[in-house]
Amino acid sequence: MKTYPYLVNENASGENFIPIDNRQKIYDERWLQDLLRRQPDILPVAEIEPVYYPLIPIGQEVFIDIGIIDNLFISHRGYLVLVETKLWRNPQAKREVIAQAIDYGNSLSKWDYSRLNDAVRNYTRKFGNIEMDLVDWVEQQSGPIEMGRDFFEETVAKNLRLGRFLILIVGDRIRQPVVEMVSYVNKFPHLAADIALVELNCYRWKAETNWPLLVIPAIVARTEIIERSVIQVTVTQEGHQVEVHQEGTQKKTGERKRVSLTEEAFWELLTEKAPAEYEKARNLVEKYRVRDGITVDPAESAIVVKMTIQDTSQQASLFFITKAGDLCVWPYTIRDQMVKAGFGRGVVEPYYVVLKNILRLPQNRKELARNISEVNIDDFTAAIDRLSEDIQHAEPVT
Repeated sequence: MKTYPYLVNENASGENFIPIDNRQKIYDERWLQDLLRRQPDILPVAEIEPVYYPLIPIGQEVFIDIGIIDNLFISHRGYLVLVETKLWRNPQAKREVIAQAIDYGNSLSKWDYSRLNDAVRNYTRKFGNIEMDLVDWVEQQSGPIEMGRDFFEETVAKNLRLGRFLILIVGDRIRQPVVEMVSYVNKFPHLAADIALVELNCYRWKAETNWPLLVIPAIVARTEIIERSVIQVTVTQEGHQVEVHQEGTQKKTGERKRVSLTEEAFWELLTEKAPAEYEKARNLVEKYRVRDGITVDPAESAIVVKMTIQDTSQQASLFFITKAGDLCVWPYTIRDQMVKAGFGRGVVEPYYVVLKNILRLPQNRKELARNISEVNIDDFTAAIDRLSEDIQHAEPVT
């Protein structure tokens, strides 16, 4: 039995929204394209990869060599999102749409920055009543680009060249064969694109009218976040041998875990902003990434190393590195995370002084942060390892 959303008043009175029959022709695919162009936040891209959010529309019905892309978006960081809209009643809303969308992504990857910029100029002339270049349009929609216009343009050009896109199939209902096809595509991690299916569940408020509609997006299925192929060519007297290794597919302890596209974007930012700190920062993160119970959580401005607290679903944030190359620890945050997980406050307290000394900070300093180039990493990791061990052996509060 399905459940439906309700509009409820303070006195608990209310009424339910009425689901739209997918066979009804309340709207068509063109309306859906217009909706996404006008309301791009409907698409839950941040749940897929934060680097794609927020979305800025740059194309509708974009002509490419092999067809037409329904909607084209770009994020403030320079990452492209291709959208194909399909309705349940459309006989083409089946698994062939996945192959078509991949072909569209492949065709778009043959574009250079100049060609994309021309498409944006056409879009802004049609929908913005003024012809604008891509970087100007992005700054008008989302404000100044943090790392500068040149860095943005280089990122866009690189993503085009590598085919690093998010491909979304968006519809009012996703057919099961399409879901199965995404599972099949996931067996080929060398594809330089992330594919997701987004279902827009639509409801009417009143039985006697079709409008307004309540639209609830949901991610139905998706491929694993982009994994990279490492190609090794060995030349011998007999000829050459090619080996392809997939990064991030290993599951054994001590082997490399998957690196998300958002994390790749973080390292690119760090390389641009603090190149001297990159190697030391990357080595520190890789040291912890291979450990069981450790996750690496990238965000736009920092990358956080977390550990799972024993017998809980809670995590403790051991340390994080900013895009400026600062190494930071918040012991009080770890303490609060431990308390939330049902453990005592005392586990973390001794490490406040220890870490402050390692980072060579004054005793009255509350925030523990220092540029990683100035930190003795051996001392730092030794302290974090002891803290991790104490967290794992802590007794829950009864």
